[in-house]
Amino acid sequence: MKKILFLSLLVGCVVFSSCIKDLQTRGVYETTRCYGVVLDSRTEQPLANVRIVTTNHTSVDETVYSRSDGTFEIPVHVEKLSADYYIYFEADTLYQSFEIKVNDLKLGEETYDLGKIYFLGAVVPSVYTNQPQAITPSSAHCVGVVTDFGFSEITERGFVFGTMQYPTMNNTVVTVDNVSDTFAADLTLAPHTTYYIRAYAVNSKGIGYGNQVAVTTLSGLPVVTTSDVSDITAASAVSGGCVNSNGGFPIISRGVCWSTTVNPTIANIHSSDGADTGCFVSELLNLRPGTTYYVRAYAQNEAGISYGPNLQFTTSSGLPMVTTGSVSNISQTTAEAGGSVVADGGFPVLRRGICFDTTPMPTIANAHTTDGTGLGDYVSMMTNLISGTTYYYRAYATNGVGTVYGTQNTFVTE
Repeated sequence: MKKILFLSLLVGCVVFSSCIKDLQTRGVYETTRCYGVVLDSRTEQPLANVRIVTTNHTSVDETVYSRSDGTFEIPVHVEKLSADYYIYFEADTLYQSFEIKVNDLKLGEETYDLGKIYFLGAVVPSVYTNQPQAITPSSAHCVGVVTDFGFSEITERGFVFGTMQYPTMNNTVVTVDNVSDTFAADLTLAPHTTYYIRAYAVNSKGIGYGNQVAVTTLSGLPVVTTSDVSDITAASAVSGGCVNSNGGFPIISRGVCWSTTVNPTIANIHSSDGADTGCFVSELLNLRPGTTYYVRAYAQNEAGISYGPNLQFTTSSGLPMVTTGSVSNISQTTAEAGGSVVADGGFPVLRRGICFDTTPMPTIANAHTTDGTGLGDYVSMMTNLISGTTYYYRAYATNGVGTVYGTQNTFVTE
């Protein structure tokens, strides 16, 4: 009569392909010697030192180990078969085992061939690397998962990373003190750099690396904007900026830089206006009159310097503003006129008056009067004129920048 062996898998990923032959009772043997061969299911190579026992799960009766060629032989005592009784195979007591139930089998033969017992032999672990999260200028949060222990205890796990692809243990290694299948670590990285990362795990067979993932850290640079330029004079202006983000590092300095060439940097003239996020005001001093300048805000942290948008402005000329008054009290040799200095251009008016000549557009190189300093109205007396002659005159004002003239008027002496 045919007898059937029942295979029970205690831990997954184990293949048992033993074909049990018909058992013919040819005599009375109190002990049947069961034999077979243990093979790696991946390679068909023999597996040595697999532990094989007969047991009722309460006590172990017999224990043998597979030989170097994978073969084994173990006795099964017939009198034990009145209760649940097993031939039990262990490649690793922690991670792989399965058993053959032989209850009710009347093993009366002297020997019995169990055939080929297939085990998934120990290999390096299988690991999966998740895409990093919580990326900052200086770190990234990484998670790895051991998806297959390789039938051997994991002795180490962690992450390897570097700026070249497919990092190994020869690159930067972060070991995780974690015994669970899923493990995580925050990797310390440099700003604005692309890294390649792999999770890894180590067992008795070696190192298993996970899939490679790439991550680029944030620049770490501050984010800064430049404020509009205002209060422009011949020698100064007001600007500033706002540090909207410190980039993940404390602000070391901030301000504005300016130059007569585009895109000024802190290598040019610049202000220093604190060391924090938020908005600030900067005063640009010692500018040249009538000159075009470029200005932009800056902010610096340990990752570097960021600049705001480039703005352009032109300082005022710095020259005074003067108007020419009407002529009066004209005689053969004299006449009165005057003017008004309405603005000093940002510099004190040093001299003012009327210049006149018989040719158009007289200047202070021609005959002229001197009528005080500063702002305001004044009256000038033109003398030594020639009777019956047409004269041209206009007001002038001089400061440290230069001389300006009012509109030109004419008159004829008597």
